[in-house]
Amino acid sequence: MKTFWRRAAVIAILSVAFTGSAAAQQLQKIKVLLPVTNVDEAYAPYMIAKELGYYQAEGLDVDLVPVAGGNQVLIQIAAGNGDIGTIPPANLVAGIQPEIGMRVLVFYNVYYRNIWSISVVPDSPVTRLGDLKGKKIGVASMGSSGVAYGKAYLSKAGVDIGKDGTNYLTIGVGAQGAAALRSKQVDAVVYWDAMLAKLDVAGFKLRQLPVDDSIRNLPDISMGATLETLEKRPQVVIGFGRALAKGYEFNQVNREAAVRITWKHFPASKPANMSEDEALKNALVVNESRMQIWTSPKTGGKHGMFIAEDWRNVVQFAKDHNVISREADAPLEKLYTNKFIEEINKFDREPVTKQAKAFDPKSIR
Repeated sequence: MKTFWRRAAVIAILSVAFTGSAAAQQLQKIKVLLPVTNVDEAYAPYMIAKELGYYQAEGLDVDLVPVAGGNQVLIQIAAGNGDIGTIPPANLVAGIQPEIGMRVLVFYNVYYRNIWSISVVPDSPVTRLGDLKGKKIGVASMGSSGVAYGKAYLSKAGVDIGKDGTNYLTIGVGAQGAAALRSKQVDAVVYWDAMLAKLDVAGFKLRQLPVDDSIRNLPDISMGATLETLEKRPQVVIGFGRALAKGYEFNQVNREAAVRITWKHFPASKPANMSEDEALKNALVVNESRMQIWTSPKTGGKHGMFIAEDWRNVVQFAKDHNVISREADAPLEKLYTNKFIEEINKFDREPVTKQAKAFDPKSIR
């Protein structure tokens, strides 16, 4: 009898192990490209979805891969070197033109406002964008979306990058970028909101120059994939979008946990050379500054929904600033789709909120 029960126990254990192994095999491995080499707390919802099993619940095994800029993400996705990626609208408008021929479409609007601005040190004599004519302007990298947006801001002010003595200079980010400004290697910098927040908390304050609201209020990155992926693997994009939406919902309820989860998955994102409390304060500012643009009152509470008016403005922006020619065709249906939005939003937000409220941030190790 004892032998019988021992054998039964072994069979049960093997059965559980086999089932777990089979379940793991059923997960689809996908590569998701993020538009920064230094992932930080601004991207916390992506990490939350991974840490808390939201991707797994959708049958996905997600590898989050940092890439040097949104334009590079678009190029890599179009080339088949990633399944899903964070794609800037203006770059997409250019990429779908016949002479380039990228077969990519975005399916989830992430940012509903442009994250970029042009800033100077507080005591700079530059008070308006027109004062930057003939000056050097720093950018994180030439693959950064800030290159296009900075050029647009300056063009509106009558400054033409590369044609009137005004030039971009790659200066990197963080302390490296701050050093370039302090030493006057550059007269201004095109940085995104989260980087400005980091510098501010670190004690290096910058003064943003007034920019044209028609450009500031353009939507920014969206999640995209190739037409083939969208057609043949719709459950992958729906599942990823739903998991990301849950990650955002969790983030809004428990920001400290969001920050600590980011630190766990990307340890380099944790601010160095400061106390734990200071690092957390810094990170919370970065996270909150970005979460403010993840939603829009125009969507009626639906995560990821595209607003036609906003995207018509993107196309006009691309034409006004020579991203594409005035005669170019960029129909909205070749840029984005709301086809998956209803399915992406089919989840109960209350359990996610309860989980976030009950979650102990210090349990993250």
